[in-house]
Amino acid sequence: MKFLDRDLTDIHSITREEMEYIIRKAAGIKEAIQKKQVDRYRLAEGRDLIVSLLFYEASTRTRSSFEIAALRMGLHVTGFSGTDGTSVQKGESLRHTIDMFEAYNCDAIILRHPLDGSARFAADHVGVPVFNSGDGKHEHPTQTLLDLFTISEHLGRLDGISVGISGDLKYGRTCHSLAIALSMFKDVSLHLFSHPELAMPQVIVDLVRHRKVKVTVHQNFADLVPEVDILYQTRIQKERMPDPLEYERARNEGLFSMELMECTRPGFGFMHPLPMNKEAPLIDPEIDSHPKTIYKRQAGNGVPTRLVEMALSLGLLGEDFQGESCTPQEPDDRFVKELDVVQKPVKTEQAIRPIRGHGVVIDHLRPYAEEVITKLLRVRERGDVYRAGTVRSHKQPDRVKGLLIIEDRELDDQEMRLVATVSPGCRVNIIRDGRVAQKFMLTLPRRIEGIPDILCPNTGCITRPEHFERVSPIMVRAGEENVRCYFCDTVIPSREVF
Repeated sequence: MKFLDRDLTDIHSITREEMEYIIRKAAGIKEAIQKKQVDRYRLAEGRDLIVSLLFYEASTRTRSSFEIAALRMGLHVTGFSGTDGTSVQKGESLRHTIDMFEAYNCDAIILRHPLDGSARFAADHVGVPVFNSGDGKHEHPTQTLLDLFTISEHLGRLDGISVGISGDLKYGRTCHSLAIALSMFKDVSLHLFSHPELAMPQVIVDLVRHRKVKVTVHQNFADLVPEVDILYQTRIQKERMPDPLEYERARNEGLFSMELMECTRPGFGFMHPLPMNKEAPLIDPEIDSHPKTIYKRQAGNGVPTRLVEMALSLGLLGEDFQGESCTPQEPDDRFVKELDVVQKPVKTEQAIRPIRGHGVVIDHLRPYAEEVITKLLRVRERGDVYRAGTVRSHKQPDRVKGLLIIEDRELDDQEMRLVATVSPGCRVNIIRDGRVAQKFMLTLPRRIEGIPDILCPNTGCITRPEHFERVSPIMVRAGEENVRCYFCDTVIPSREVF
């Protein structure tokens, strides 16, 4: 069974066919619940299965729908809602908390946590399925699946649709996951509106555009509303905007009124992941009872979709799935290419004296990258004899490059990985008896880990030392010169990870 023991930590790990399968199964479960056809949804009858709901943050809909889904399916439920009264208040790490629930032989973990990438760390650390119910501002894939189910249920399709997303697009994890999921369908148009400080992260806009989604960023909310089949509005988080005047401006500009509802298309659906702030709502109270408002049905769809997701990972459903499945592949970690050595006469006029004996010459570095590499290789701490500088190319005098020469030293694999990360495309020359014995070209490694100097720039990432979670950073290749944090998906130029 392709779903057995699968984690659900991010929307990238699900194929379109798997999404459509979950939606079909959820439609059947929803019908069975409504008709009280218990035998169709009591899938764990007679099985001793326990799920742990570990909610470090407040939640009504996500936690309750997971719990109700588990109970309807016949599972036992344990865990906590909020950290009051738990060992988290005594300083316990996420690692030790999930270790405990695994040691108690729980069969799945449903996790909500304030740190980005916490769900992926948990999934890698324990041997039971982990479901991400929101990790910081990163992702919320189980919300996305119920959103897709609601859109499909309302419009009858997921291809050829126009979806608007408004509100907090920067920190709203539901927005990020939904945009990525919609990009897996055909002929999708995405319309975005937010305060400039709350715009959708550019990396997500670039990703969905690369997948042929037409993205339009609107300057005026009223311009967006008539263009979409679905409007997905999110709460503006006041705590994210320290300037009260800017918060009021963002709230006023993003208010969805009955006047705007009158401008919508026939068949339009108005969605919201909830909750709403009753003291400062972004939606006219009259909208709640409008026939085009579907967020109550949207919230209710959390039960059948989450029931299906848990049932698939626990082996209670999925035998009839025939589509393409998302299977992780071992990354190609080759980043060193050996080049032919062409012996040349030693240049005596060089400003930087070459090696007469043994050592290594790192050439074709980015300008000034030699300073970073000198530090990472701990050249001075070791007492190495070295020469470094940014020099002009002999063949292209208008071009400058970095150069680092270290006597009586060769580089091991980890050191080569460091150099390749800081300056992909550089050359490493192994010098023996004053001659080039071997020559290598380095490209950006697929995976960078086990290096103390790596730091994810996202201050909300679980790997950041100030959170004391003791999770070692891992970076994976994201293009020719960019890397992505394995845990929180933050993309940065590779030279900035140190």
